Amino acid sequence: MDRSKQIKISHYNLLANQAIHHALPQQPYIVVIAIHNNNVSNDWRNKCSDWIVKSEQCYWALAWGHECSIWDDALDYSYLEFCNYELPDDDDYTLMTTWHEEQTLEEVIEFAESIPIDTLPQQALYQIIVLNIH
Repeated sequence: MDRSKQIKISHYNLLANQAIHHALPQQPYIVVIAIHNNNVSNDWRNKCSDWIVKSEQCYWALAWGHECSIWDDALDYSYLEFCNYELPDDDDYTLMTTWHEEQTLEEVIEFAESIPIDTLPQQALYQIIVLNIH
């Protein structure tokens, strides 16, 4: 990892199926979505995915926890809709998604910290946002 880059980790706690009151960063970030609640509605999952994608600053989204593969799909669909179902050009906003059924949350955060800097726009600081969904 390029040590001239700094990583800031922030934790947001969200209540499933409730209004979202957090503002997302205005600079590039990676999000780890930690789903601790098994009663998340499809509509709320889609709204949360849209919120992340429409920030246009999330370049990696890693889903962990209950139904994490469904979260991965929701993020992909939100991104495809955002791009009008067209492949982006090289300089357009892109989003990579993964899901992590077999890892611990700590392992997923470690993975987020190891993501190569060159996959993000050039910034001296980037953030990892851990969204804890309860």
